[in-house]
Amino acid sequence: MVGARTAVLLVPPTIYLLSNFHRVAPAVVASDLMKAFSITAASLGTLAAIYPYVFAVMALVAGSLVETLGPRLTLTSGAAAMAAGTVLFGLAPVFGVAVVGRLLIGLGASVILIAWLSLAAAWYEPQRFATISGWTQTVGNLGALTASSPLALAVEAIGWRSTFVVVGAVTFLPALAALLLVRDRPEQAPGRLDPEPRRVAPALGDVLSSIPAIFANSRSWPPVIAAAFVYATLISLLGLWGVPYLMQIYGLGRVAAANTLAWLAIGIVVGSPLIGWLSDRRLGLRKLPLAVSTGLYAVCWLALVATGDARWPVTLLAPLFLVMGLTASGLILVWACVREVNDPARVGLVIGFCNAPIFLTFAILQWLTGAILDAKWAGLALGNVRIYPEAGYRTAFGVCLGLAAVALVSTLFVTETRCRNIWRRAAH
Repeated sequence: MVGARTAVLLVPPTIYLLSNFHRVAPAVVASDLMKAFSITAASLGTLAAIYPYVFAVMALVAGSLVETLGPRLTLTSGAAAMAAGTVLFGLAPVFGVAVVGRLLIGLGASVILIAWLSLAAAWYEPQRFATISGWTQTVGNLGALTASSPLALAVEAIGWRSTFVVVGAVTFLPALAALLLVRDRPEQAPGRLDPEPRRVAPALGDVLSSIPAIFANSRSWPPVIAAAFVYATLISLLGLWGVPYLMQIYGLGRVAAANTLAWLAIGIVVGSPLIGWLSDRRLGLRKLPLAVSTGLYAVCWLALVATGDARWPVTLLAPLFLVMGLTASGLILVWACVREVNDPARVGLVIGFCNAPIFLTFAILQWLTGAILDAKWAGLALGNVRIYPEAGYRTAFGVCLGLAAVALVSTLFVTETRCRNIWRRAAH
């Protein structure tokens, strides 16, 4: 029993860390990709957006897989696909092959969080769900940190292609560990002395028939809208344009830019479990911490873009990014908020429902910010890499500010559950 629980504690987080590495890695190698494949910012944004588009399309599919195949096999398959796609991406001779590699990475990564949270729901009591959800983002942003300075140093040392090939090879190891060590439920643990009847997986038809009720539930949508706009704007900065912005506007080197932006991920690493713990253990509330954190996050965007012709001082960028990461962490409450107003037997589907609009918004914003930068481009390039003016970044970030404001308004319509499932009460 101890060994199986340890596997649940270690293996899914490791795989999720790697999936988040890939989510933000394009920011560090953006210039390398534009040079290697002679692509524009819009094309780079499209390449980066493959990942969230796949997440959006796969969200309910992944939830259905978790419900029918079980989290263990879903986790294993996802990690293996992610590993294969990473190797292919590193070896890609042309842009089209890189797109296919990124597609495989996205397909594999799209099931990881849903499988992990489904395992958490099976192995731990409901009152810890928001806390565990917070830890998922801590782990995920450790992956984002790995895709900042360490990735930048590796790329400087051995090149971006070799770096991705090595990462892909390493990713096969936790895939194997998931297959051999993880168990879907406590009663399946080897050597358990009080075996319970094994849970019979629901039929696919029964799982699919549960989807319309989740979509039709008006209580499901406000937290999802808030989380979608917070996450999309956050990753547009952390995962794509943050490093180029700091390099082109502030004149920082790649490693220095990655180090500065890393404070955003550090804020999420600290803030996510803290907000989950406060919600679960101290406040016993969902709506209040979500609304307050989202409001403060919007203020951070206002501080970044509302300086007129003056730039935010470079010495204050790291503290600003830290606070932005801390306040963005409130989005982790989305899974608890939506789970607690829907059928508790359909955890995988509920999480998948949350992920679909979140990653669709993420994907659209990746493309939109790239299109804005291309529209503002004045023709300046260096080494086949486009140099975008500060006005372009300011416009793109202004869109992010607007979305953060909409997220704040959406939190005002979130149903307060007081950390308990109210689905049956809502259904009568």
